[in-house]
Amino acid sequence: MPVRDMANDLNGDVLSCILKQVAVLSRHGHPGSIKAVSMTCRRMRSYCAPLLFHTYLLRSSHKVKIPPEGVRPYVRHVRCITLFYPIRDLYVCGYFHPDDGLMGNRYVVTDDPSQFGMELDFLPALETVTFVSAAGGVPWYAIKKCLEHPTVTSISIGANSTWMCAPPPTPSDIPPHGSRLTHLSYTPSQWRETESVLYKTDLRPIYALESSYLRALVLPMSRTAESLTLPAETAPLSEMANMDWPRLHTLSLVGRYTDPDQCRFIPLMLLRMPNLRTLSIKVMQCEGMWRPPLLKDLPETILRLRSLKVSYPAPDDPIFSCIGDGLTSLSLRDSPRHYFKGRYRSDVLPAIFPILNASECLGILKRISAPRLLLLEIVYQADAAEDELLQYLPGAFPRLRELALHRYRAQPEDSVPYLHIARTLTAIKHLRMLYLNLDINGTPTSPAWILEDFEEDNPWSDLRDEWGLEIAKVLQPSLKSFEYVALLLHYRYEGHWAHYRPGCIVYDSQHSMDSDAFVCRRRIGFRHR
Repeated sequence: MPVRDMANDLNGDVLSCILKQVAVLSRHGHPGSIKAVSMTCRRMRSYCAPLLFHTYLLRSSHKVKIPPEGVRPYVRHVRCITLFYPIRDLYVCGYFHPDDGLMGNRYVVTDDPSQFGMELDFLPALETVTFVSAAGGVPWYAIKKCLEHPTVTSISIGANSTWMCAPPPTPSDIPPHGSRLTHLSYTPSQWRETESVLYKTDLRPIYALESSYLRALVLPMSRTAESLTLPAETAPLSEMANMDWPRLHTLSLVGRYTDPDQCRFIPLMLLRMPNLRTLSIKVMQCEGMWRPPLLKDLPETILRLRSLKVSYPAPDDPIFSCIGDGLTSLSLRDSPRHYFKGRYRSDVLPAIFPILNASECLGILKRISAPRLLLLEIVYQADAAEDELLQYLPGAFPRLRELALHRYRAQPEDSVPYLHIARTLTAIKHLRMLYLNLDINGTPTSPAWILEDFEEDNPWSDLRDEWGLEIAKVLQPSLKSFEYVALLLHYRYEGHWAHYRPGCIVYDSQHSMDSDAFVCRRRIGFRHR
């Protein structure tokens, strides 16, 4: 159907849904553009306008840039890339390292509280503010500006915005009677302790400052919060455990436990979140811990979770017996990825890696009732129960469409029965996407991650390609909905997936990165053998 005819004939709601998908595909680099579609006719432009002008980019500048009047009603999301502190101050607080060589360069700094965010006053429908990169941290006056906007309900602060230079929040500016915020996300880098060891910086004052900001933001949200993503190091877990969270449907904890006692607050918190539907605990464990459970005892009511991600789960955790039948996504995983264990010295990566073996993983899955499960990720070390584990999946999860297996050998010299694994998984009849981490690490003298990414003569990449094409050839005839199998290789900068169909390799896609690595520019901290 020509675009002009589609604009005239289709129902408005249907047309909006189609255009939203076109916008998503455009953002991921697919041919076609929502902008081009909007130029076909007037009606089409009216439907495209909310998508075209949904997000407004706000950068550091010497002058305020007011959005055009015709755009303002459509802006729902502002992305801020702002420098709040002079470069010299960022060196002093440790955000930049002398090797970065930035001191002599000129940068536009927005350090006048009265100037930041004046553009927000002209956006009547604004809902979300994202601080993509705010070196040294987002100061309280910038956060206060967002909190005072009558329609802003969501604030997101990215990995490059760790609070290091910002002054503490002003107590008089903290909302005394609650907050309008429903969504808050703060996701610092999982590698900051590694970086601190290498650069010999002290994280304690940074954690104290970060903790003061999170207390000021999170605790007033208890009655309004719907989604929280927080670092375990500094989230006010003890205070949260003493408050009710009646509207919270999504809780995600990331980072690293800095003290074994932190995990004891999680069971108390979960009991005060009656509408929780998505729970993600991707947290590194520290010395003195070993797979802490998410619940101590069975609760009085079923949790009714739709999605559960937990790193290093405890096989006897009561939560697996009370999830409810509505679970559609389950991840029994690691954090950080287990393949980083041999890559860094223990003092540089202060974490433990208590992954499950196949027997323990099978024991957990047998306690879960999830007939509607669509996505499953499991991380395990192979043992005698591996065949039983893989054979259990088709019957227990008949609707499974996407499966990720991170399989580690019991001994480094063990072979990988990759074709046997593929043949076993052909019994999952609705499987569309299969992700396999088959522990392709190279050898102790030539680990795969030391080689440059995508080197043409990388022997481990060649081995992965050979296995990937063979596995795709096994899966294709048996699975009617099969799209691809992806195999992982641990490159220097990241764990990278390559996608395979029979006779076809796709190295680059929107789902190509599994987990990024910390790479010091001088490569200090890598284990040399």
